[in-house]
Amino acid sequence: MRNSKVAQLLDELGGLVEANGEDWFKVIAYHRAATSVRNLDEDVELVWKEKRLEEIKYVGEGIAKKIDEYLRTGRLRLLETLREKTPAGVPLLMRVQGIGPRTAYHLAHDMGIAGVEELKAALEEGRLDGEFGPTVREAFRLGIEKMQSFERRLLLPEAEGEFQKMESYFGALGIAVGMAGSLRRGKSTVGDLDLLSTDPKVVDAILGCPGVVQVLESGPKRSSVKLDDGVQVDVRFFAPEEYGAALVYFTGSKDHNIALRNLAIGKGWKLNEYGLFDKFGTRLSGETEEGVYGKLGMQHVPPEIRENKGEIEAALGGTLPRLVELDDFKGDLQMHTTWSDGTVELGEMAGAAMRRGYEYIGVTDHSKSVRVANGLTEERFRKQWKEIERLNDQLSPFRILRGVEVEIRTDGSLDFEQSFLDEFDVVGASLHQNFRQDPEKLTERILKALAHPSVDYICHPTNRLIGRREGNPIDLAKVIRAAKDNGKMLEIDGQPNRLDLDEVWARKAMEEGVPMVVDSDAHSVGDLDNISYGATVARRAWLEAEDVANARSLKSLLKLVA
Repeated sequence: MRNSKVAQLLDELGGLVEANGEDWFKVIAYHRAATSVRNLDEDVELVWKEKRLEEIKYVGEGIAKKIDEYLRTGRLRLLETLREKTPAGVPLLMRVQGIGPRTAYHLAHDMGIAGVEELKAALEEGRLDGEFGPTVREAFRLGIEKMQSFERRLLLPEAEGEFQKMESYFGALGIAVGMAGSLRRGKSTVGDLDLLSTDPKVVDAILGCPGVVQVLESGPKRSSVKLDDGVQVDVRFFAPEEYGAALVYFTGSKDHNIALRNLAIGKGWKLNEYGLFDKFGTRLSGETEEGVYGKLGMQHVPPEIRENKGEIEAALGGTLPRLVELDDFKGDLQMHTTWSDGTVELGEMAGAAMRRGYEYIGVTDHSKSVRVANGLTEERFRKQWKEIERLNDQLSPFRILRGVEVEIRTDGSLDFEQSFLDEFDVVGASLHQNFRQDPEKLTERILKALAHPSVDYICHPTNRLIGRREGNPIDLAKVIRAAKDNGKMLEIDGQPNRLDLDEVWARKAMEEGVPMVVDSDAHSVGDLDNISYGATVARRAWLEAEDVANARSLKSLLKLVA
């Protein structure tokens, strides 16, 4: 599928159009179309071949012609013209968090800074001191650090995709491989890919894998390669009686492993990647992870919580939580349809949710002030409700809840009056504008929303975009206290580039007794799978099913939000 490439080109068009000071509505149009193409559940190339491009939401005649030109010729003349017209450094500089198109244009055109490394040097040499204040310069420095750090890492689904390609490649050769490392622990970003196998052929087989551009190491028990997309893959061979111990060791984390080794030492034993051994070198365990943990007197610790943050003590005491699982979810309380910025009709989303076994969904299209997402007015919501009522009659006992992702405005007020908000079944509130306010003001806006009688939960509380935008610097401790005091909930947004709240703050919220909503934030049918990433964060946060609002039955949920 070429969806991501086409979307990337449309986003670049939008950025370059904005950098050149052209019509703002064109900027919005390109970015909206990019989002629609990115969220398509089918291949945009197939849609193009069937002459259905204009059926894609926000893809009108003009943008359809540009997509057609690119798919026919592999080129886009307007983009090439804008690239020639725009100073070379602008697209590169725009990748730095905190640098918008206008600032990037100024840096490149007026100051001759053509890239990120040149910007870094200009900051260090003081050449920007007369142009930007200390706060802005510090933001540039932090943006560069975060961008360069993230460029070496993959989002969770990207890493899963790499693993699946490796698994398929080795599987065709009759070689079984297992996942280890931070991917198995479900971290939001992943560096290298760690694979383990009990088949000795694995270390040579990786060398012939399609996409390998560099062999970093090759030996009888380990090989390491670099792929053409920059990903490093390490494969290791272990004997079957060693495999469980190796899986523990290479899954990590480092701190968890140190704690396990100290437990073994305390018993006069030795634990390493080859097994658990007594003082005479006799193997006590190693074939399975369960065997290793059991011999140490512990419950088996789920990979997601192997961070030495209390799981060792809980496993020794037999008090590990039963972490929430995908099968526990009864519904999904954040998703978007063609009524706002989603790409499929409401009925199609409902049907897909029913096929997943859900009892209910909350359709939470955006409210009116989020114009870039085609936010709904009160009149349009009432028209949507008529469609919801009709579908609920057809699909009963499945239930579509009347929901909204209502915007928290700059002054902390909401897009609609309480009398109208009270007519919704579920109300999520979120910040999408004016992030440049100071931390106290941003926090105050969320606290005001939590105190509003109609609000049920805060959506993606920090509004981060992993690798692109740091989360808003809100006081999350205050937010959690306010949620508790007002009987409200907080969300774990399952979009892979959000995963917000993260596991650290979600666990703190759980410990304070604040219920969590774990959602897909789906904009297409395929996006409903995002809830699995939200579930991974929830598991890393030690959440059980009882801590998650949408793991409750419809009756119990409605009582919670009443």
